[in-house]
Amino acid sequence: VNTDGRLVVYSGDDQRFEFLYKFVSRDKVDMNDRDANRNLLDHGTLYAARFADDGNLHWLPLVHGQPALDEANGFHDQGDIMIEARRAASVLGATPLDRPEDVEPNPVSGRVYVMLTNNAERRSENTDAVNPRANNLWGQVVELITPDNDHAAETARWELLVRAGDPRRSEVSAAWNPATSTNGWFACPDNCAIDPDGRLWVCTDQGSKWKQRSGT
Repeated sequence: VNTDGRLVVYSGDDQRFEFLYKFVSRDKVDMNDRDANRNLLDHGTLYAARFADDGNLHWLPLVHGQPALDEANGFHDQGDIMIEARRAASVLGATPLDRPEDVEPNPVSGRVYVMLTNNAERRSENTDAVNPRANNLWGQVVELITPDNDHAAETARWELLVRAGDPRRSEVSAAWNPATSTNGWFACPDNCAIDPDGRLWVCTDQGSKWKQRSGT
């Protein structure tokens, strides 16, 4: 629930080169009347994220009639945009990501964490700041910093919290906090949770390919 009372829902499209989204409801949450909240997801705005290399993030509204989201591009109404959200996000220039799996806001800090699991199909010619590695077998965790904890804002800042993988292997280009223990690293962040003290917990999708992910 945003600071202005509206509902904000973050979501990731867990495929290679797909997008990060958020939905902002038109109406406010009524904490005293559950029935009043039943239709909150029926009216609002869906956004796709564009990550700039300078650390800025722009939320692009997927709204019919805006430039490029019109009949000339095959979007005859808002329903077409919702059905073809991937294509609409591509047309607007949203950033294709390395499998955005889980997205969780931290209720203590207000920051948002995005798990990018991996993308072995990314090539060096289409890397960027938020997807910095080609043949990315390891994934990364992205931290979003919303202005004044306003999750409905159309801009934010972003940082790479970690570049996952074995930090002992230089070719992996992993990046961890210096306090990380020798065996404290992981690969392929998949789902996450925030505990009541604001700690981020991450589970991984390394599975049976542990040796490949670690490079050993």
